[in-house]
Amino acid sequence: MGALRALELSAFGMQGCGVIYRQYRAGIFDGDDAVAVAHEEDPPYRSLSVPIVNLHAAARAACAAGVLRAEQIADVMSALRAVYYPARTRAKVVDVLRKVGAPRFADWFHQHTADDPQAFDQKRLDCFSAIEAARGIIGAGARGHVIGGESGRWKTSFVRHWRNHFIGRAGAPPLAQRIAYQQIFNPDYRWVWERYLQETYARRGRPLLPGAALRVTDFIADRTGVDRFPPAPGGEDRFFDFLCPVPDFSDDREVELLLAGEAPSDVEAVSDHLGHGLAFADANPGPAGRRTRKVLSRHAAELLLSRIWGVPAEGLGGECRKRGIPDAGRATRLLQPFVVGVLKAGTHWRGETA
Repeated sequence: MGALRALELSAFGMQGCGVIYRQYRAGIFDGDDAVAVAHEEDPPYRSLSVPIVNLHAAARAACAAGVLRAEQIADVMSALRAVYYPARTRAKVVDVLRKVGAPRFADWFHQHTADDPQAFDQKRLDCFSAIEAARGIIGAGARGHVIGGESGRWKTSFVRHWRNHFIGRAGAPPLAQRIAYQQIFNPDYRWVWERYLQETYARRGRPLLPGAALRVTDFIADRTGVDRFPPAPGGEDRFFDFLCPVPDFSDDREVELLLAGEAPSDVEAVSDHLGHGLAFADANPGPAGRRTRKVLSRHAAELLLSRIWGVPAEGLGGECRKRGIPDAGRATRLLQPFVVGVLKAGTHWRGETA
């Protein structure tokens, strides 16, 4: 995707690099379907399908090895592009190659990718090229300037997500899991989250209106000066619908606020639940022996959340936002690591038996 964006923005000064960028520039590829790839829903986000650019690299390598004739490449690539990208697994690629009359290429591709799953991964190689190119530019003394960087406002939610991903793994149990446990299992977390919002926005120089019962229309009017909004039903609940920022795990005070309701027994519960989950995953390996990350389907996880929170399924979205969770999909993913432990212990809240 970066190569395609670089080509589109080259007139504005963006510099592209790598084989895929040059192929886009030469017109060999002209759409994002060439680089699209399906991947796992959860970390480490392993690829589940093979992108066209990697298959093109494999075809060229096969020609160089005498396994495929140059005049066959067009037909082979046409057949592979006809397969919808999420379904273009390595097994499907081998099957298509056999059907299109390239059995030697099929066997050769299967053997090479079995020995090295990263074989012909042009996207990966181009990533390394981009890093080296950036290193060269910096080494030559080039310096950039981020507008607004001096105020820190350029640190977007995307940056926070990226930083939280790594910081959240620290600790025993991991920080991210401790916060997730509070969001899911602390029955009073909505008040913890409200205090977090009040103080965090004040610290960022954008204080919210005082008081707990805030209407979203009041908040908008206060921040924008526009007060011509019809009355909004729901009172304080509408406030949570409007605000669900990404926390900053690198900020000690924010972490302190997020864990304000944590009890010592909660830390023990997190460790116990995660331990049960890992034991279950080891005993029930998924495809290729990988640990099972998803214990329940999303529907089943939503039913469990409804029971934990005591709200109907249609009320999950609102309850999520009161707990600092953007939506039910995210909530079910936060719940997954604790499912086995919760079901094994038979408890939903602190000391409350299901």
